[in-house]
Amino acid sequence: MHAARNGSALPFRIGAAVLWVLGLVCEVMAVLVMNGTLFLPGPAASTWLIIFLVVDLVLVVAGSQLWKHANHVAPASKENKVAYWVQTDLGVIVAAIAFAPVILLMLTNKDLDKGTKRVGTIVAAVALIAAVASGIDYHPATQEDLDQAEAGAAVLSDDGLAYWTPFGEVYHFNPDCQYIKNSGTIYSGTVQDAIDAKRTRGCSGCTVENGTDVLSKADPEAVAAALANVIKVGGDEADSTNQGTPDEKDASENTGEQLPKAA
Repeated sequence: MHAARNGSALPFRIGAAVLWVLGLVCEVMAVLVMNGTLFLPGPAASTWLIIFLVVDLVLVVAGSQLWKHANHVAPASKENKVAYWVQTDLGVIVAAIAFAPVILLMLTNKDLDKGTKRVGTIVAAVALIAAVASGIDYHPATQEDLDQAEAGAAVLSDDGLAYWTPFGEVYHFNPDCQYIKNSGTIYSGTVQDAIDAKRTRGCSGCTVENGTDVLSKADPEAVAAALANVIKVGGDEADSTNQGTPDEKDASENTGEQLPKAA
């Protein structure tokens, strides 16, 4: 299970690494232009400095988004706190590496004219703040969270589906849960879809065995009514396992066979 998640996350991690390396190359180019080591024709050196800093920012931010997505697909385990911190906040670390040295070098460069130093420092500082902000995962998931969610979905949900609302912070296993039943919009998908939507925690009412709103205690008619208004964003495979023609369903009932449910 964990190996499959890591395999799915690998392309995003590779993409993030490539973008970050290109961003660091832009940082080096900015330093070389700033020091006068590298001459580029056309715009003034100060303009090239700003161009490289802006491109650096774009690459670092794009890499951070890919890395955060990879962390939601294959989150780190909290058993090793250092490894968890590095994997979760690597985007922040890279952002600091990509801009802090440039700021320090500009402030300590006595040969740099005041105008270039002032503008360059401001641009680099703004880029640093933006890159750090984009690198922070405001809804981090852990390997344990995902394991628990998938295990709970197999037992407490219907076909392994999760439900969430546009502004809610948690996912649900019961579409008629008291905390979302009055919402105008309810989305459904797999647990992974919910985590990708930044819903990394389960509802205390319907995703725990002793919850007050677990699906097994719900009114079937109310659940059916709630499902009629659900917007599906994933879980097609789960749906397809229990859908079929009326003849197929009748045959299944007559033979006493139960269609498998996706976990």
